[in-house]
Amino acid sequence: MLKQRKSIVGLDVGTSCIKAIEITQDKFDYIITAFAQIDIAGEQARRDALSELFKSGGFRTKRVATSVSGKSVIFRFINMVQMSDDNLTNAIKFEADKYIPFDVDEVQLDTQKLMDLPATEEGAQDEMKVLLVAAKRSIVEDQATMLSELGLSPVNIGVDSFALGNAYELNDIVSPGLQESDHTVALVDIGFAKSSINILRNNVTFFAREVPMGGQDLTNAITRRFGLEPFEAEALKRDPQEQVVEVQDAVSATLDDLGNEINLSFDFFENQFEGEVQEVYLSGGSALLPFLEESMEKIFEKRTRVWNPIEGLKVRSDNVDIDALNQSAPQLAVAVGLATAGT
Repeated sequence: MLKQRKSIVGLDVGTSCIKAIEITQDKFDYIITAFAQIDIAGEQARRDALSELFKSGGFRTKRVATSVSGKSVIFRFINMVQMSDDNLTNAIKFEADKYIPFDVDEVQLDTQKLMDLPATEEGAQDEMKVLLVAAKRSIVEDQATMLSELGLSPVNIGVDSFALGNAYELNDIVSPGLQESDHTVALVDIGFAKSSINILRNNVTFFAREVPMGGQDLTNAITRRFGLEPFEAEALKRDPQEQVVEVQDAVSATLDDLGNEINLSFDFFENQFEGEVQEVYLSGGSALLPFLEESMEKIFEKRTRVWNPIEGLKVRSDNVDIDALNQSAPQLAVAVGLATAGT
């Protein structure tokens, strides 16, 4: 019966690890019907790793939603005259070149109205604050081509930061009442090469950004402190065991730098919009560090917790390794959000 239902694979192609989660929607239920992840040695190994992952993952659909990120993705927050959504879509094509460092013909654009800005002077027009996202078209097309050549059907290519918001909204759907109304939360996904931030109020994105720092910087700090090879430092970071105190000390300065950079985003949001971030949800590979939650809460001075994006979702246990799924759960926020966007 599951083959008759609406299924899609959320595919998070990271720098060091690829995560894929198949979510099948059956009326009001969201069911995890397949899951797999695989480490990769670098960008050159990405294609072969994807092929291996889909051959061994037990996925029932070829429909894939994935994302792009990095320097080829630009976020801008701009003020525009009040207009309808349809007019905004047309107008942004003519305004975008003022705000992005690429030729408009070389990018794919998306916009979202964030809030109304009533005129402050008599006779002035009402305005609205708008989020503009631009991704280089060549990056998006390369991603789609690679997936198609592997026999997959890319149905949506989004942005990591917005995928986080989709996953958070799904949590609210499957576990209604757990999230407070008029609550402002920051979703922070700490990946290997970068960290994605999405600040939401009432499940609406008000701020999104990527910070070029992540788990790789923590691994490098461990490499320097212990004199290890990078692969040894990565293994120690993932499983510090009795050396947890030493590892925490080795990465503390790097965590401070990352936390302070994220705090700048919180400050920007709080200066641009009324209200403040009340709670921080952490995800990504580095969220598996046993001391990350405590360390970041001290830096942010806000309630901070590691987030489980698959909480409340049903699981097809005969096709999913539940222990492996639960162990990897904090790393799956982007993949879950991508699958949600495509259903």
